[in-house]
Amino acid sequence: MSSDTNKPNEPSSQNDPHQPEYRLVQIENAQYTEADDEIDLVELIKAVWEGRKTIIWSVVAFIALGLFIALGTAEEYTSEVKLMPEVEEQASGGRLGGLAAQFGMGNIGGRSGTQGISPNLFPSVATSLPLMQQLMDHEVYVDRLDSTVTMYSYLTEHNHPDAVSIAQRYTVGLPFTLLGGIRGLFDDEDGAAENPPVLVTDEVSPVERIIRMNRYQWEVIESMRGRINTSFDQEDGTVSISVDMRDPEVAAEVADRVTEYIKEYVNAYNTGKARENLEFIEERYEEAKNEFEEAQEALARFRDENRGQLTARARTQEQRLQSEYDLKFNVYNSMAERLEEARIEVQENTRVVKALEPAAVPHQRSSPRRGLIMVVSVMLGGMIGLGIIFGRHMFHSIREKWEE
Repeated sequence: MSSDTNKPNEPSSQNDPHQPEYRLVQIENAQYTEADDEIDLVELIKAVWEGRKTIIWSVVAFIALGLFIALGTAEEYTSEVKLMPEVEEQASGGRLGGLAAQFGMGNIGGRSGTQGISPNLFPSVATSLPLMQQLMDHEVYVDRLDSTVTMYSYLTEHNHPDAVSIAQRYTVGLPFTLLGGIRGLFDDEDGAAENPPVLVTDEVSPVERIIRMNRYQWEVIESMRGRINTSFDQEDGTVSISVDMRDPEVAAEVADRVTEYIKEYVNAYNTGKARENLEFIEERYEEAKNEFEEAQEALARFRDENRGQLTARARTQEQRLQSEYDLKFNVYNSMAERLEEARIEVQENTRVVKALEPAAVPHQRSSPRRGLIMVVSVMLGGMIGLGIIFGRHMFHSIREKWEE
């Protein structure tokens, strides 16, 4: 055998044109290190030092913006009131009374106190529409004007927007300003004076009970709602009411009026049913009293006219008048007892809302906090400047890698 038979079959690229050709190519600079993905702190510090002017200009710009906000924002004064509602008594009768109440058997072992309005609802009462309507007509004394004006006039005529509000209106809020101006062309400028709000009462017809107000009145109401802040503390059970106004006297007067309205609303809510019952019993009591006095007068007149007459007819007539007198007296006596019970029930259902801290005229402004504004402005300026430098450095690094 020949020596060629011992060699394996080797593919020959020259004989087979379809056979692929493999070559080994030396790749230079293909080493990979984790240092390429790490941030070089020295390089970042160098970038910060080279871009220090950017940081300085950013801080200066934000300081200027902070000065504009601090000096261009109108001063506000806050008057705060803290209320302590009366704690409601739990139902008497113990477990037996509670078990009987679950099965609709009423109270056993005594009567329970009437469930009043919860202090959690005080914030809703403080910003309710009826109160806002009353505040629009409420007169307040303005020291800088040395006169008394209504809250509607105070917020619309004597509460001009500050520089920050004007700048915001014609920059960020420019679309809304243009929309409001276009809408104002189709509104009646005198509508606020010609269309006063209608209070919801029971003495007017259903059509008149519907509240109708124009756009200007709704804007004033929303402005007042934004200036009244309320909160309920679950731990000590107190309700805090704060009012923000540009004049300290106005803030104190509005806070006091809101407090009085809450007290009146709570008492009216808790004693509403009892007072209706009292009014009904008072009317029945007056009717029973008049009927009793008429029966008493008729019996006395008959006895005077028939003195000394012992006829059967006279005695029968006297017995009939006496029976009617006794009946009227029993009804009158019963209604007198019911009247006293109704008066006691009204007194029991009356809930006391005590003011722990009454409304007081603030001696210093609550906003703007100019020192805090300047500190935040410097911090934001520095952070924005560093962000610009780091962003620029990352962009250049990414571009260089992409080019390589």
